[in-house]
Formats: sequence, C-alpha cells, structure tokens
Amino acid sequence: MTQLDEATRTELVREIALALARKQRLAFASDFHAFAEGRNLTVAGVTFETFPKGPNTKRSDGDVVAHAIVMALTAAVNQGDIDDWFPDKGETGVRSIDYLPEMHRRLIVPNHLALSTIDVTILCGEQPRMKNRLPEMRQRIAEGLGMDIDQVHVKVSSMDGQDEIARLEGIEARVLVSLWEGL
Repeated sequence: MTQLDEATRTELVREIALALARKQRLAFASDFHAFAEGRNLTVAGVTFETFPKGPNTKRSDGDVVAHAIVMALTAAVNQGDIDDWFPDKGETGVRSIDYLPEMHRRLIVPNHLALSTIDVTILCGEQPRMKNRLPEMRQRIAEGLGMDIDQVHVKVSSMDGQDEIARLEGIEARVLVSLWEGL
C-alpha cells in the first residue's frame, strides 16, 4: 500500500469533502397558523383531542409540521411549494400527514434522493402537553417518508409570551431537512 504525503492527503480529503457537499441538499421552512376556538389541533399527524383550539385554516387539518416538511422538501429540490403539490381546495377532512408518503413517492424516489435528517421545532405559546407525544410524532413522520425514526428529531418550545407567536395565539413549525443526491 502506498503512503500519501501530508499535502496530497489533505488535498484528497478536501476534494472528497467538496464532492460530497455538492451532493447534499439542505432546506429550511416554517409554517404558522393562528388558533381558533373549537377546532382540532393536529401536529405531525397526532391529534390533541382535549386541547380546545386548533388552526384557523381551510387547508386540510392545518398540521403545521406536515406543511413545513412539505415546504422544506420542495425547497431542497427546487420543485415549487406546497400549493403546487397540494392545491388548497378547502378540504377540511384531509390529513396533512398523508402528504408525506406521496412526497416520498413523487419527489424523493424519482430524483434519486436519500433523506438524511429531518429536524422539527414546534413553537407554541399556549400549548397542550406535547412532550409525551413527541415519540409518536417522530414515528408518524418517519413512516410517512420511509425513514428510520432515528433520522427524525422533534422538539417543542413554549414561547411564554415572549414573541409574536405567543401574542397571536398560534403554533409554528420550523423544519430543516437534509437530503443526499445520487446515493
């Protein structure tokens, strides 16, 4: 086996890192819904039946996490936005988490992409007890996108009146996705 000198080894590592960087796609997306009384709250496919408020939206069930994931995925591959994939038809019975398998089938697979990581942060002023339901949310996202649950991270933060989200009485999801091309 041939030993490489330090300068050659450094240059080779640099070239490999640059080649891999060109294969990685990252995207961030955010979705926000104000709350309305008497609506159901669904987050990452998990419904909080005892919480008295839900999203004030006509789009499906208003699942901010599912919407933000779709927006981040389409941004990562420059394929429009959520309205291009799921036009708003005022279908209040549609479950947004059900968008994810279609995104996998129509966007990820044909473009030869591999999902690396999905990181979700849920921001909510007044919130139901979400922390004990985080594993269920992770599972729903992982199943929907054909990923291992260890590739999905979900966390929740209470804003406690510190910013506009809490003042507007709503919920926001911030999502970062990492994909690899041609793997």
